[in-house]
Amino acid sequence: MNELFLIKKIKSIVKKSQFYRNKIDKSLLENDSFTLIPYTTKHEILVDQDIYPPFGSNLCCDLTKVRRIHKTSGTTNKPVLIYLTQKDIDITLEIGAKSFKNSGLKSSDIVIHCLNYNMWSGGVTDHLCLENAGATVIPFGVGNTKNMIETMIQIKPTAIHCTPSYISKIEYILSEEFKKKPKELQLRLGLFGAESGMQNREYRKAMESKWGFKAMNANYGLSEVLSILASESEKQDGLIFTAVKYVYPEIIDLVSKKQNKIEKGATGELVLTNIFKESMPLIRYKTGDIIEVLDNEKFDDRNSFRFKIIGRTDDMFVIKGVNVFLSAIDNYISKFLDNLNGLYRVYINKDNPVDKMQIHVEYKNEIGLNIKSFEEKFIKGFKEIFQIQPELFLVKEGTLPRIEGKSKKLFREL
Repeated sequence: MNELFLIKKIKSIVKKSQFYRNKIDKSLLENDSFTLIPYTTKHEILVDQDIYPPFGSNLCCDLTKVRRIHKTSGTTNKPVLIYLTQKDIDITLEIGAKSFKNSGLKSSDIVIHCLNYNMWSGGVTDHLCLENAGATVIPFGVGNTKNMIETMIQIKPTAIHCTPSYISKIEYILSEEFKKKPKELQLRLGLFGAESGMQNREYRKAMESKWGFKAMNANYGLSEVLSILASESEKQDGLIFTAVKYVYPEIIDLVSKKQNKIEKGATGELVLTNIFKESMPLIRYKTGDIIEVLDNEKFDDRNSFRFKIIGRTDDMFVIKGVNVFLSAIDNYISKFLDNLNGLYRVYINKDNPVDKMQIHVEYKNEIGLNIKSFEEKFIKGFKEIFQIQPELFLVKEGTLPRIEGKSKKLFREL
């Protein structure tokens, strides 16, 4: 997908989209200047949908062609309305199925699907992607973990699809209500997405050891672009951009804001263009995800790339002049999984400048932990890495809320 082809497609989008007619200067298209076309942000889409309710001015098809309406999860912002034609749905299922297969899902698998069906794409859309991959699906959703475990004991699924944070809730209910260990459920495959954490080797090893399954980072996507855009192969060595057939990726330097070449070692914000979407095409859409390219790859016989997520622009904060990503805190906490269970929350100032940080983290109840000694060790190591001394609050296992959907770890409340 070259930039001349993109410009040709964008010209046809501009004819249909009032949103992009107002946003893109004609001269840029006449000069075939793709990299000079302005970025699109989620905030712009939200404002547009407020001004032109409910769908906004970027509806590029007749309303009678819309077959489904979703919302984004709204974890970090007000939800965006998403609308799909039948062609949009077909493309979504095609790439979603290939992504799950890439992560080891087989037609012989029975998958218990535990994502929210309440308008979020992760519910019904990912359910259909699992079915399109040939698997049998138990459409459980979220909301009654005890009943879900009873269903698993009865039906004996071979795989689970959920957020990484939900696994900890299942473990807790398994232990408290059923007096069982995760391995007793005999799952062979864990398919995870929608949150960070799966790139952390220590966290993943601890999960696999406890459950006995292969834990896969199987579902990276943005509902407004494409429900699933990337997944890792069974090598577990980074996400492969599986949507290359339909979505044009760019990596934008965080300082210069210019396009970086997609090659090994390149870093920056992932920006996506989906020109094949009939209902709601997005041009140079800023994802907020900061990535590093690990290598160039082939997928579906097309040139693609393998990458890892470094962090999010909205999960980064500056404290005393130091840039801190939650993913880096994830990595640090994973060094102590002999004593901690990996669940934590970070609290910082409500307003900038940020000069206070609290970390609330759960310790394993069955471990005889010398609290004072552990706190000193944790804070000393944290200060050496981040040049910041946090307040540490060690809390008993089960103290922090268990989340069935996407979890939030950063709170501006001090």
